[in-house]
Formats: sequence, structure tokens, C-alpha cells
Amino acid sequence: MEKRSFLMPRDPSVDRCFRPRPHKKQRLSYDDVIIESSECSTDGSDTESEYATRNGEDDNYSTDSSEVETGPQVFLRMRPVESPSKLYVISECGNTLITSAATNENTSNNNSRMEKHFSFSTIFDSSVGQRDVYDKCVGPKIMDEECVTIMAYGTSGSGKTYTLLGDNARAGVLPRALENIFTMYKKLLYSTPKLKLINGEMLILEDEKVMEELKIRRQLLALSPDIKEQYNRLHHGIKGDHDFVEKDTENVSIMIWVSFVEIYNELVYDLLTIPSKQSNMAEPRRKNLRIVCNKGEVFVRGLTSVFVKSGEEAIKLLRLGQQRITYASTSVNANSSRSHCVFTVDVLKYHQSGMSIRTCYKFCDLAGSERVDKTGTVGSRLKEAQSINTSLMVLGRCLDAASSTKKRNNADVIPYRDSKLTLLLQSALLGKERLAMIVTVTPLDKFFEENLNVLSFASIAKNIIFKQPLVRRQTSRYSAFAQVEQSSVNPLQEYVEELESQNISLRAEIDQMNFNHIRQMQLLEERLRKELTDNCEASIVLTQKQCELRSEKQLLMQRREFEATIASLKRRHEEEIEDLKDEIEDLKSANSDIEVIDDE
Repeated sequence: MEKRSFLMPRDPSVDRCFRPRPHKKQRLSYDDVIIESSECSTDGSDTESEYATRNGEDDNYSTDSSEVETGPQVFLRMRPVESPSKLYVISECGNTLITSAATNENTSNNNSRMEKHFSFSTIFDSSVGQRDVYDKCVGPKIMDEECVTIMAYGTSGSGKTYTLLGDNARAGVLPRALENIFTMYKKLLYSTPKLKLINGEMLILEDEKVMEELKIRRQLLALSPDIKEQYNRLHHGIKGDHDFVEKDTENVSIMIWVSFVEIYNELVYDLLTIPSKQSNMAEPRRKNLRIVCNKGEVFVRGLTSVFVKSGEEAIKLLRLGQQRITYASTSVNANSSRSHCVFTVDVLKYHQSGMSIRTCYKFCDLAGSERVDKTGTVGSRLKEAQSINTSLMVLGRCLDAASSTKKRNNADVIPYRDSKLTLLLQSALLGKERLAMIVTVTPLDKFFEENLNVLSFASIAKNIIFKQPLVRRQTSRYSAFAQVEQSSVNPLQEYVEELESQNISLRAEIDQMNFNHIRQMQLLEERLRKELTDNCEASIVLTQKQCELRSEKQLLMQRREFEATIASLKRRHEEEIEDLKDEIEDLKSANSDIEVIDDE
């Protein structure tokens, strides 16, 4: 038992329960285990011991290299400005950003006045272009063929969307990744969508379903904008910047699907949905979708996933989804994104042995964190800002919980269900997929507090340590697939492709004939309706004329009757007047006779 003293403190290597605690953590290498095991064992050949030693050295090297990659990679990119602030300094090593508030800076938090150091995997200053960002952040992960989530995070107007998508002249990391994927699997792409990810499971489609998927693909590509010249310019620029390598693997078929989802005010919308005939073609009716977790898989129920055959088709669908994203103008950014967007690329590999493997690449464009007093948002813009900041706060809580799970060894404390964004990205937050974060800041004095919050957010993500990601495999039958031979001369494969193309063309012709028939029936119906309307109008006009003639005749008869009545009354009154006159005359003559008699 330890003797306690009131004058000397307790040894720091001993805790309250008197358990010994080492002064420094030391990782035992595989060599030490081999040496210790060799001392204990009495038998074993020299060849085995030498092999074990060499294998131990390789394992030790792989363990050290994996320690760097176990956690998410966090990259920092500085937006080019005319007069960058001196409060942001990159250290000599190039991986640490030093921030120090000015003495006259009026910050709401006294903690912001202190000098702080933020370490990153790589820091890109304002002189670094899109090519170097892709080669460092995304390119190696595409070549490793592992599931990865790329998140672009930063303040509003700091260049997140530009880094992720680019513009018409300089492609972002997403178009470059699409070109890399399609160039890498150029010789392995399958012509029809026989394999699809449905509700988190890879299923082989029947012929009817395949035709439906091809029809959806044609409809969406027809709705997409024409970007042929723009794509040729981007393709030429990407080809000049990178030298992508093609893979030549036998007995494997590759099918690539893309989907685009938007999270606006905690509501999930599909950006690649086919509009109905009643709605506008560019802005279809938005339907809220549901995020479902089933058997460890996360998917959006009812989300449209489109089969693509080239990088041009994928970028066309990307541009179509961009036209449907919710944008608004604020005092900080004239074209500010008001939602989180996730563009997913699913690469489904089907081997001849019956093993199917899914590689998922998620590109997440997070809406910028905002301060209401600087953006000047009111009304619906204020509600959008509150939803954005709430979801980003939940994402920060998840990253903070993930960074502390290595101490508590309890993964259930990650609150990814508190937001739709974290619920959709839970595979990356739980360590089932690789996670890379590109943080963008604007090095100006007026954005110091916002940048400090973003850098603190990134420092939390930098401290996360995940286990090795799982490779998603699924065993299925191979009989539904035509035998894919990679040789250039294969008459059977050419015949199968010719039949498939003829089948597609015939079905398209049938659809066109049905459309023409429906159109002719509609025209015939319109013509019959017009004839019926004209006949009704003519009958109405004829009936109206007949009614007018009948009315005129009745009016004439009544007028004649009235005139006859008036004439008879006139004659009667005239006779009465004549009789009265005669009576008056008689009375006058009688009076005159009486007067004569009186005179006599």
C-alpha cells in the first residue's frame, strides 16, 4: 500500500485506484513480438524466422503509413483576394495556419484575440490552381478505388462551389474525377444497365427493367442543356493537366450510375427527377424524399439513379441538376447556394466469378455558414440560414463525437440522426468510408470570426481516427450477363451488342409509333370537337333567326289587332260624339221654342 504524504504530491503515474499508468504511450512493433515469441518457442526453422522478420518489417511500415490515413484528410484552400490580411500566416512547414487577431480588432469573443495554430494535411494558397487541388485531394482516392466522401466546407462566398465544380474554363474536382473514372474504366464499361443499386442492394435487372432505365436515361439527357462545346473545352483542359491511366482487367464489367440530391430546409429533393407533363420542364414539382437506413446501408427512397456511359453524359446531368438547385442573393454572395447538395457516383463492378463490388464517390457541396448581421437575410432567406447553420452545427457535433469515440470506444454517441445531412453522410462519419474535407476561407479582416469558426470546425475533423473502411461486396449469379471478352475481335460479343442496339432502336421506334398514334387520335378528337362546335353554333344561329322571324310575325299580328281595336274604339267614340251633338242641337231647338212662347 502506498504511503500518503501531506507534503509531497502523489506520483502522477498512479491514479486514484492505485493502478499503474505509463508515462508515455509506446506502440509495440511487430519485430518486438517476433523476438519475444522466438525466445519463448523452442522449435522453428530459420527460413520461417527470416520470413517472419521480413514480414514484420513490412507490417511495421504499413502500420505507420496507415496511421496517417486512418482519419479524414482535411485540406485548406485560401481564396485569392486583392489585399490579403496579415492575420493569416502559413508556417514554414506548409501544413499549419497561424491566426492572430489585431490589437484593435473588435471581436465578440476574447478567445479570438489569441494566436492559434491549425494543422492541415495540405494548405493551398491563392496561387494554387484546380489541377494541384485535384491531384492532392481527390486523384489518389480515385485510383485506390475506395469509397470516399469529399466535402467542401467554408464561409459563404469563399469558393466552395468553384473548388468542387469549377466554371466554364477551369474544371473543378468533380468534373476531373468523372473524367478520371471514365478514362480508368474505358475498356471495361458494360453497354447496358444490367446491375443496379436498389435500396442499398446490388440487383441484376430483367430486360424490361433495363429498357425502363434506358428510357429514363434518354429522357433526362434530352432535358439536359447542350454542353458539347463547353465539354470539349473542359475535356481538352483536363487532358492537358492530367495523364489518367486506363485499367485493363479481364473478366470484369463496369456499370456507372449517378444521382444528385439536395437538402433544402431539412427537406430532401431529387434534382434528376423527370417532370410530369403538366409541370414545367426545367422546374418540376418537388417531392420530399425519405432517407432510409436498412441493414447498415443508407439510401434515399425514390431517388433517381441514372446509368451513364461517358463523362459527357455525367456532366450533362450535373448541369441539369445545377439548374434546379436553390440559389439566392445575399449581401456577401450574389449567387449564394441555399442548400446542401450531394452528387453520388456509384461504380458497380461485376466479376465473372459472381462477386459484385460497389465503389461509391460522394461529392458534397455544403452551404456556407452565415452570420445574419453580415448577410442581411430576412424572411425566407433567414429561415434558410437557420436551417443551414443548424445542419452544420449537427455536423460539427458528429465530428466532435467521432473524435472522442477513440477514448470512450462507443460509436453510438455520434448524433448523426439529428440532421438530414449527417444522416445521409453517416457512412463517412462512422468510418465506413474515407472522408476528405476541403475547407475554403477568404483571408480578409472582416471575415476573421467566421474563418475562425470554420478553422475550429476543421481542426475537430483532423483529430478523428477511424477503423479501416469496409469493401462492399455481394455475391450474385453471372448467367444474366453476356460473356464480356476484352479482346478487340469477338464476333459473339459484336453480335450481342448489335442485337441489343437493334432491340433498343425497335423499342424506340415502337414508342415513337405509339406517340404518333396518340398524337393522331388527339388531332382527330380536336377536329371532331371543332366540327361539333361549328354545327352547334350553326344550329344556334338558325334557331335564333327562326325565333326572330316568329317574334316579328307575332309582333305584326299584335300591331294589327291593336290598330283594329283602336279604329273600332275611334268609330264608337265618334258615333257617341255625333249622338251627343244631335241631342245638344235638339235641346237648343227646344229652348228656342220656349223663349218665343214667353215673348208672345
